[in-house]
Amino acid sequence: MSLMPVEDALARLLDSAAPFARVQEIALNQARGQYLAQDVVSRVDVPAFDNAAVDGVALRYADLDEPGLTLPMPLRVAAGDPPGTLMPGQVARIFTGAPVPAGADTVLMQEDCEIADGRVRLPAQASVSDGQNIRPAGQDARLDEVVMRAGQRLTPQAAGLIASVGVSRVRVYAPRVLVLTSGDELQAPDETPLPGKIYDSNGPQLEQLLIQSGFAEVRREHLPDDPAIIHASLTRALTDPQQRPDVIISTGGVSVGEEDHLRAVLEQQGKLDFWRLAIKPGKPFTYGSVDGIPFFGLPGNPSAVLVCYLMLVLPTLRRCCGAEKVLPEPFLLPADFSVKKAGKRQEYLRVRCVQKDGNLVLEKHPNQSSGMLSSAVWADGLAVVPVGEVVKDGYSLDYFPFSALIDG
Repeated sequence: MSLMPVEDALARLLDSAAPFARVQEIALNQARGQYLAQDVVSRVDVPAFDNAAVDGVALRYADLDEPGLTLPMPLRVAAGDPPGTLMPGQVARIFTGAPVPAGADTVLMQEDCEIADGRVRLPAQASVSDGQNIRPAGQDARLDEVVMRAGQRLTPQAAGLIASVGVSRVRVYAPRVLVLTSGDELQAPDETPLPGKIYDSNGPQLEQLLIQSGFAEVRREHLPDDPAIIHASLTRALTDPQQRPDVIISTGGVSVGEEDHLRAVLEQQGKLDFWRLAIKPGKPFTYGSVDGIPFFGLPGNPSAVLVCYLMLVLPTLRRCCGAEKVLPEPFLLPADFSVKKAGKRQEYLRVRCVQKDGNLVLEKHPNQSSGMLSSAVWADGLAVVPVGEVVKDGYSLDYFPFSALIDG
């Protein structure tokens, strides 16, 4: 069986992505990076009034008709004060964020004025711009304007913007994600180590990846290498209305070994769309559905789980939340290493971006084993080596920082 190219697999995943049906309305202070399921519309103009961008003096630009002129300053306006009214030939002491008095159209920085005894000495008009240092009403948002679109992520900045337009509750996609870790060899990290066993790292890794990606409702379950138990567990998950998942992500059990039962059960209970990709690490990646629920079968090696989640699973989940942009744009940076043998699979190397001789270059971890996670902790991103490419020192590669991949 030939291996499917990564770009073809991603295209098929995105084409199959249907909007998540499960939506919740939450208070803005409960936002955890979810994706909006509904546009956010401003309830006010932001700012609601013209206000000063600096501490200084508010005046009429037309009054700046001669250098060194001094004018009386009968008015003082701080943030939160009513604006008051400025008569011709007067100035007002004003502070950042304060409403601009009626009659004023320009604000000077206090450093550009001489303030003494209730009067202000003004600079020449030629050194001042009409309307300077004033933030006009509605500069950031207008009443009834859509300020955030469905499909956009609730980042901290987005939460601040939404709060600024007077919105306290939002509707978000809230899919339930079931993470299945497969294998008799796995045991929980809090258990006493047993002969022939290994601690489960994929479950905690996937759970944290999902949470940090904006998918907070995650449930984990461990499956032994027993087809009957796997079948029963899937049936139970699908028939329990309180726990029925919207997405299933498994690790292990999807390769060709005698104990890899999960893919076989998937074929029996659901539909297998494709299997085996030209990706390194992660060749046994599997995608299908069970009772209409998307099913991502990831390999058992932890670095393969990381790569497949970031490059294939997460973009699909984002599309299911209505996001148009599902992957960040990569940076093109020179490699400070070489890869002498051309590969038959697109390889995702664990690298970090460092400065060398004043330039940014990519440094590769010396051990790229798919079973290692220490290399992923050492790294700050992934460098992509296309199929059939030989990498020489200085050769430019696409580089995806982990932070950009997770934050979108």
